[in-house]
Amino acid sequence: MKKLTYMVAGAAIAAAFGLGTGATAEAQGSDPSEDCAVCHEEIAADFQTTVHAIKERGGPSCVTCHGHGERHMEEGGDASLIGKPEGADGEMLCLSCHGNTRTMFSKNSVHSGAAVTCISCHNVHASGTSQPKMLEDAANELCASCHPSPAGSFEKAFGHKLDRGGLQCVSCHNPHGGRGRHSLKVDRSGEIACLSCHAEKRGPFVYPHVTGMTGDCLSCHEPHGSVNPMSLTRARVAHLCLECHSPIEGGTLGSQPPSIHDLRSPRYQNCTTCHVKIHGSNTSPLLTR
Repeated sequence: MKKLTYMVAGAAIAAAFGLGTGATAEAQGSDPSEDCAVCHEEIAADFQTTVHAIKERGGPSCVTCHGHGERHMEEGGDASLIGKPEGADGEMLCLSCHGNTRTMFSKNSVHSGAAVTCISCHNVHASGTSQPKMLEDAANELCASCHPSPAGSFEKAFGHKLDRGGLQCVSCHNPHGGRGRHSLKVDRSGEIACLSCHAEKRGPFVYPHVTGMTGDCLSCHEPHGSVNPMSLTRARVAHLCLECHSPIEGGTLGSQPPSIHDLRSPRYQNCTTCHVKIHGSNTSPLLTR
């Protein structure tokens, strides 16, 4: 239903811009887009290298998005006489074909309505770019241009390093997805992207530490980078553990340290010295082996 809505909206925008589908011209045995190439030779040549140029798969032509442009040509290329859908109108026109809201830019995207449209990241003509997905620039560079703080976090001492091992922002985030955690990619089992690389932490374990119901990787780790070893959110392990294993917040999500654990003593301040299987164990309910 949503795709149909986008198609209807796209048709309305096309009509508003005086755009055509090219079907009539094709039915007459000619491609009006060929006239565009007379003046826009370089763009037309680049366009032919893109997935958009594959007509057999329903790809668009120049007139699909810009209209026939007879007056544009008659007036010597007057730019005001050719359709150039931009902003929300341009986005809606893209969605008339790319209306799959599960993967494509949609109203549910955090970027939608934030002055970011499809062409903010994608070059429809692919002119001068060799990036995949018809991107204007490398994915990491595009993300960092609007998100400098998260991008800067990768420079911290502990954590992931962009481009190392092929890691990119889009390895974990769906740029067409929702806000915050809703932008994270999940696998078929619904688990976040961390476990795609750190498979040894996946389980299932006989004695899991967290199950996803009370926390996940992001409860303890800063994935972009941290000043703390193991990319932990706290400098001291005990402080991190006690966030759940104590009634500090008026309740506790886990068991509390026994009375013999004198947390004033350094020997009890690094919990993982004994609880080595902190991500889960198949033999120890206390995660000690």
